[in-house]
Amino acid sequence: MTSTQELDRPVTVDGPPKALKFAHVSMPCRDLDEGKLFYAKVLGGDMHVETPTFCSFRLGGVDVGIGNVGCTFLEPSTEYPHFAFFCGPDELVQMKAWLTRCGVPTSNFWTRGGVEALMFFRDPSGNMIELFCESGLEGADKLPRGPARGHGTAVDIDKLRYTNWKLP
Repeated sequence: MTSTQELDRPVTVDGPPKALKFAHVSMPCRDLDEGKLFYAKVLGGDMHVETPTFCSFRLGGVDVGIGNVGCTFLEPSTEYPHFAFFCGPDELVQMKAWLTRCGVPTSNFWTRGGVEALMFFRDPSGNMIELFCESGLEGADKLPRGPARGHGTAVDIDKLRYTNWKLP
């Protein structure tokens, strides 16, 4: 047994706790006003926390935070870190069309095994976002192939950077 100073009570530690639940992911943001507009109006998130340096949105059952203090940004050609959302084939096609209308570049659809379909895009601060359709996209077997991890040559992620976008 060990004693923790915080609780000052004996605790048996045999490994990590099993009851952990995902809380949120927080990403760097170059311009908080722009980020709020993008995550609310382009991605459809519901803002539930707003401070002068941080905002959090409920998006796809996950809390996604954006902040502009103490930030590090992704370098060009960088895929990791990124965060991903599951979607169906109709949502994948609709989101690609919507992002195009908003002036946000997206990758081509691609696959690893010919069943699933994936697509990358970035938020205005350069954070990578992936949409993952597990099955059902017609023609998925004919999409460019990527390796088991990473995008390989299936996607040119350098073409996903942008500085200007708009709401239609």
